[in-house]
Amino acid sequence: MDKQFLMQQLRHFFDQYQAGIDWERCKIEPKVHVLNKGECLLKQGELSDRMFFLGSGLVRYYSLSESGKEYTQTLTKAPRLVGSTQALTLARPALFSIEALTTSVALSFHWQLFYQQMSQDLAFTQAYVRFLESIFISKEQKEHAMVKHSATQRYLDFCRDFSELMETLPKQQIASYIGITPIALSRIRTQLKNDEQ
Repeated sequence: MDKQFLMQQLRHFFDQYQAGIDWERCKIEPKVHVLNKGECLLKQGELSDRMFFLGSGLVRYYSLSESGKEYTQTLTKAPRLVGSTQALTLARPALFSIEALTTSVALSFHWQLFYQQMSQDLAFTQAYVRFLESIFISKEQKEHAMVKHSATQRYLDFCRDFSELMETLPKQQIASYIGITPIALSRIRTQLKNDEQ
């Protein structure tokens, strides 16, 4: 996947949120990152001044507690902007790592340069705001599901949304993502299998 194709994907990604962006004025030079499964785009505790555009693949955001327990916070498919808002805007260490779950390709941009370019184009800024709104809505929906839906329903939602990961993602990561223990996940899978018979 070459840089030009990835840039076309980036333009299409923003254009779906707001038409009329003047891409001719946008002169930011990105870096290309090719990640193998298990490699990290960003690590918890790192400072980062780069915003990433995931052009292909699938990643997870996860954090480690002080005791070493791992928590899967989010799973994200391309195309999507990914990164740590805290690291970018406050120059503080990232609170999570971003790990490739499949071979993935991303572009990265220096955040301040990207922000300057974006803020000079009203349509570009509006597209970014609409993207942020979509993230807030997704987070609201996930928080709602964690409180209102049963663990079984959250597992079924995971199976629907990330069917390509059902056989490859470790049980612990799936359980963490839906807010239960691996033992509880095993019980749910057994119950669903029994219900099918």
